[in-house]
Amino acid sequence: MLVTAGGTIEDIDTVRGITNHATGQLGCLIAEAFVAAGFGATYLCGQKAVRASGVAQTVTIRDTAGLVAAFEKLLTERDYACVVHSMAVSDFTPAGTRSLDNLAASIGEAVCASGNSHEDVAKAVRDALLSEMSGPREKKISSAASELVILLKQTPKAIGRVKPLAPNTLLVGFKLLSGVGEETLIAAGQGLIKQNNCDYVLLNDLDDITENEHKAALLGKDGIVGRANTKKEIADMIVATVAAKIGRAQ
Repeated sequence: MLVTAGGTIEDIDTVRGITNHATGQLGCLIAEAFVAAGFGATYLCGQKAVRASGVAQTVTIRDTAGLVAAFEKLLTERDYACVVHSMAVSDFTPAGTRSLDNLAASIGEAVCASGNSHEDVAKAVRDALLSEMSGPREKKISSAASELVILLKQTPKAIGRVKPLAPNTLLVGFKLLSGVGEETLIAAGQGLIKQNNCDYVLLNDLDDITENEHKAALLGKDGIVGRANTKKEIADMIVATVAAKIGRAQ
């Protein structure tokens, strides 16, 4: 089994980064539940994630690019019966940074040099933004500027690499939203299943996660197949569902 956990860190410079609040606790419990059920497990986690005990291998990554590279390496080196992708992966990564004053000056020059039409001005602004912010990344951004502008670009969807690399591997994805109804959450999970050929998706809402509770539902291609109220119950539910699917009793 291959279980991902924790969060990514997308570097702004050599000392600063954009990250999220993921701790890796749920992924850790899932990996350990697989081990307790007699499965071998590889634990692929972010640098700040809690570590799982008893796993055959722990692989640590920092950013989304590192996660994609790890998927490509691991999924081509060996056959995994299942990938449980619980890691909270950043949707965006810094593409450039500039002080607001310098950026405004560059845009002003570009706009003055453009034509008068709305389209010309819009194109000039876009070209100036991309040109001004696409330079080499600074080792450490100076704190002298009172405002800093960060340009973000989309990261590659790491989960989308799993099935092309390992079409016979069972894939469990995760979908986390905040403050939505179950109908919306199910629709989002169905979209994840369709887009990435997931076999199951764990649905959870941030409003339903507390220190002691973590309400979630496991969605299959034909609907909800299980529900849980704590992280431990989620881990046990996923392990039992995967074990039944691959025809191995716990």
